[in-house]
Amino acid sequence: MQQALSGLTALALMLGVVGVADAHHPPQMDNCYSLTFTAQIERVEWRNPHVELIVLADDGEQHVLVWLNPQQLGLAGVDRDTVRAGDDVIVTVGMREDGEDEPMLLAAITNNRDGWEWSQTPQGC
Repeated sequence: MQQALSGLTALALMLGVVGVADAHHPPQMDNCYSLTFTAQIERVEWRNPHVELIVLADDGEQHVLVWLNPQQLGLAGVDRDTVRAGDDVIVTVGMREDGEDEPMLLAAITNNRDGWEWSQTPQGC
């Protein structure tokens, strides 16, 4: 009886953690369908749960690009000076499954200032 109760408690805790973790994620993205465009970074917002780039595309449209969280980027060698407002970049983004335009999930970025590149291979494609 005690073991069954412990198992139920563990299951309830796991479900609670999964629910909290899922609550902050951006909408589902279809990383198998991507779009590449050039843009200028207007603003970089370093915050949890995800770093966001606000960019102005060459066609004049402003976009919000969702990146990884600050800790993941730090482990990948990305810091606050890697990309900055005013940098011209080439970005590849995953599109939302529901057809909405924003936000877009950043899959790759090249900084034209110094040639720096970052990418994350889409899973399941």
